Amino acid sequence: MKIKGSGVSIFEKKIFEFIKKNKLLTPRGLILVGVSGGADSMALLVALNTLRHVLGIQLQAVHFNHRFRPEAVQDEQFVAQWCQKLNIPLTIGRRAGQKIKKLSEDDARQMRFKFFVKTSTSLKAQAVALAHTRNDLAETVLMRLIRGSGLYGLRGILPQRSMDGVNFIRPFVATDRQDIENYLKMKKIPFCQDATNDQMIYERNRIRHELLPLLARQYNPQITGALTDFAASAIEDYEYLSVQASRPFKKIVTVSKHKIKMQLKGIRQLHPAMLRLVLRQMVEKLTQDPSGLTFEHIHALENLVSQSAQGRIDLPHQMKAVKTKEFLELYYD
Repeated sequence: MKIKGSGVSIFEKKIFEFIKKNKLLTPRGLILVGVSGGADSMALLVALNTLRHVLGIQLQAVHFNHRFRPEAVQDEQFVAQWCQKLNIPLTIGRRAGQKIKKLSEDDARQMRFKFFVKTSTSLKAQAVALAHTRNDLAETVLMRLIRGSGLYGLRGILPQRSMDGVNFIRPFVATDRQDIENYLKMKKIPFCQDATNDQMIYERNRIRHELLPLLARQYNPQITGALTDFAASAIEDYEYLSVQASRPFKKIVTVSKHKIKMQLKGIRQLHPAMLRLVLRQMVEKLTQDPSGLTFEHIHALENLVSQSAQGRIDLPHQMKAVKTKEFLELYYD
């Protein structure tokens, strides 16, 4: 893949190079683009539309209306109008049920995620492209540090990740939000303003508007870069350790369709870091989406396998962990 001729901006060339470097997609595939109508997603839609011929891809936009904000209908109409203008097909999903007064960040994310997975699966798409930025990455790392996280969570937002059998890619994850806004200004592309992005009831908004600016003013003006560099290092460290953990995994873990079983004999010889990774790999094999698994869950599994008595604990996604005399078993209830 090479860019030839004029008509492609410096910004778009950088996105092209990032896609190429990280092998985010291959030619002759359908790419779904998550479009909320906000600045980041509109920039992603326009940039990929410009690059689609050189990338050799087809595009289709997907928009999910949570039916929570008064402006949601206008946002949906805005996205539909721009997709029509760009000649890009659009699939719209809407939250079912009555009006609600409150919607948590996690609930909203899960609704979108399920819609993206369902749509991608039905259309046999190669990937779903999301518009997370370098700033989103820094915010996520800081949020997880505050909540408490192991190395897995401190990787932040990955350029590419498979969840529930669907490939999610993030071509903007190395791009600053300010560069995106400059790109839209240059292209004269409008975008929707989400009023909830300024509401301090949401943890991410407090980190974005209060904590990160405070850290930049009083501690490190380059705090965003420091956090993203930290995430990049965590990604490499986790990848190396995961390869090492795959060796004992193959020896002591048995995988079946609905259950995963680990032999307890000899696990005391494993370094605690290796044991934690084996436990996480067990969950990943069973769920394909360990997003709800926290460091506390892994620590609980560690305690379960180390205790002399038999026991049982609950895990996210209706999973159960049961320790018998000889095995640790993970399964759906």
